Amino acid sequence: MISFFIKYRNPILITTVIIFLASIGILGAGVIADEYGANAVLAKVGNTKVRYKTFANIYNMQRQQYINEGKELTEEQDKQLKQEIVQSLVRQEALSQAAEDFDIGTSKTEVAYTIKNIPMFSPNGEFNKNAYIYVVRNQFHVNPAEFEEDLKKQISVQKFKRVLTLSALPTSFEKAVLTKGSELKEEEKQALESYILELKANSFAAAFSDALNAKYKTTLDMQI
Repeated sequence: MISFFIKYRNPILITTVIIFLASIGILGAGVIADEYGANAVLAKVGNTKVRYKTFANIYNMQRQQYINEGKELTEEQDKQLKQEIVQSLVRQEALSQAAEDFDIGTSKTEVAYTIKNIPMFSPNGEFNKNAYIYVVRNQFHVNPAEFEEDLKKQISVQKFKRVLTLSALPTSFEKAVLTKGSELKEEEKQALESYILELKANSFAAAFSDALNAKYKTTLDMQI
């Protein structure tokens, strides 16, 4: 079952994400100007603001990665990249709020442990506080407190996603009912489990995304 979970966990999350994004219906047009201030609001999820600065940092890093790889983005690809980043930020915030509602939290100890195990903060194989502060300020363009708060949300979201995934796994009862009186080969059993998983994931994700959409109204304050 562990191997089955590993094999099919990504499709579940992808299904959940696709349905959720379709339900909130994010649209954008045009180009975000560079002159927006650090405190400018890109979008709101419920009462929480998604800052333009966060979007700009991620966009600049991803665009630079394309440049480093010798690739050129067309105007359409650049627009798509911006939209995907906005969608990701909105989804992250909505899931973070949902995780909080379900009392799925992250402790300071978990955040500290994660930071100490990020390779870029350990240039010589051992965590270096000065390297951590330097990278956070100069590459991510935030202060350590902001970085740690964002990381805390990310960890909580990952925990919540695992809960969503586990909720869609076929139960022994479901598998027993569907395989009763039949002699199935191992690959046929896996195919059947995958089918059950897909049905449950689609149903659960649809209901969950409807609930998110109703509770965390999403608005865009800027167009991209």
